Amino acid sequence: MRFKRLTWDELPPPGGYGSQTYRALVPAGSLPALQVGEQIIADSEAIAEYLEESVPLPPALPTDIMQRAQVRALGRFHDTKLEPCVRVLFSDIGKPHPNDSALEQLQQRLGQLTRALALRPNIQFCLADCGLIVTLEWITVMYESWELPLPFKRIITDYKQTMEELPWVAMELDTYRPLLAQWIQDKNP
Repeated sequence: MRFKRLTWDELPPPGGYGSQTYRALVPAGSLPALQVGEQIIADSEAIAEYLEESVPLPPALPTDIMQRAQVRALGRFHDTKLEPCVRVLFSDIGKPHPNDSALEQLQQRLGQLTRALALRPNIQFCLADCGLIVTLEWITVMYESWELPLPFKRIITDYKQTMEELPWVAMELDTYRPLLAQWIQDKNP
């Protein structure tokens, strides 16, 4: 939404995250959700695609059909392979060391991400970047909390740095990082 230069009101889920009140609006109870008029769109990918179609400029998908497919493949990889590995590690936040098999699985996914990023079209910002940059921030903060060296290969480090230099990404991370830091702090004794 920042990339599209949109304005919006951000509200907490009615009744709280996972509440019956919120599930009445968003059956899966997941975040984020976007209300447009009387309609509600749930799921980050669906929201991003809706925004791309309803506000086409600036574009978050290349014009070339093969490059569009590569962006979608990278987004699906994030949503179905990488991010679930990170979520498995959430239960280890606050522990002195995470589960070794979960770390190994994440390392495998990061190796796959290295190859997937090599196929990412050479565009400034795309739909796949929306979730990926947040997940990389989660990994960074978790590894720092465990005092482990970051597991990123150079292509991931370069990608992360390039994304963080984009004004709309920097603004989002400026908002997100304190919340993430507080969550991690609350989990650590």
